[in-house]
Formats: sequence, C-alpha cells, structure tokens
Amino acid sequence: MKYQNNQAMGQRTLTYTVSVTFADNIYDDAEIVDVAKNIARAIIAESTDGNGIAPADLDNYLEKVTVKPLHLDSQVCEKVYS
Repeated sequence: MKYQNNQAMGQRTLTYTVSVTFADNIYDDAEIVDVAKNIARAIIAESTDGNGIAPADLDNYLEKVTVKPLHLDSQVCEKVYS
C-alpha cells in the first residue's frame, strides 16, 4: 500500500516522530540538544557508512537531517557531506 499524501509527485522531506527513553531523567536543555545532535549524527552515519536509510530499491541519498526537540526553540540541522 502506498503512503497517501497531498503530493502527486512524492516529497523530498519526510517528517517522523521519534521517541527515545533513557534509564535516568534528563533535565538540562543543553543535554536535550546534545541528544538531538547525537540522533542527527547517528542517522548521517548510518546513511553514509552503514546500510543507508532510503529504501533499498531506490537510488537515493540523504542530503540533510533536522532534529528538533519538542518544547525547545533549538533545532539541530546537519548536512551530509559526501
């Protein structure tokens, strides 16, 4: 079944909701932003050094990853350099 969206020709930017749970609480905003940076870096590392994140049958590559922690104005945007 194909994903239904309003874009007849597909879309370049996909948005997902991802939750991570740690053993202990994280309170500091700077630490929350650090987690966002690590998530972005992990996605880029998988994309460039691992199996990739695009579907296996597509000849497509990742250009950038943006991770925004909920309830914070900060966001992390990492570009992929190949």
